[in-house]
Amino acid sequence: MNDKERLYVLHTNRELEMMLAGNKPLAVFAHEKVDGFEKSDALANQDFAPYVAAGALSEHVRTRTISLANGGVVDIDYWFYSLKGEEWRVEAYWLLIDFLHHRGWCPQFEWLQGKLLGYTDQENTQHLLRTYPADLWVAEICKSQDAGSAEA
Repeated sequence: MNDKERLYVLHTNRELEMMLAGNKPLAVFAHEKVDGFEKSDALANQDFAPYVAAGALSEHVRTRTISLANGGVVDIDYWFYSLKGEEWRVEAYWLLIDFLHHRGWCPQFEWLQGKLLGYTDQENTQHLLRTYPADLWVAEICKSQDAGSAEA
């Protein structure tokens, strides 16, 4: 799907700008740990460091080791940035990552992921309708959202 088909703009590569404006509570970046790869590449060259040093944002770094079917392993580094007071989202997101790596992903977790990252209910609804068009839960939650919008 291209950006013109979306009714909203993705947060991708705009995380720092959105966080500084107070519009995004959490940003998450991940990349396989490999020689020569710079952290700045994972962060899309967004410089969070001065804002972490100033106390405006908090940084959390975690690594997850994944066992591959061929017997090998891969380490994935995760960088979490949260607004002050929103650090709880890091732990919640880390639980989602745990589910993901145990093959437990579903539309409900994707909804929660979007909420943790700061997407609105409308943005989540559009994403889920496009990603899971035949899912009954998605249809139901979208229907109930439409009813809520009609009442407003």
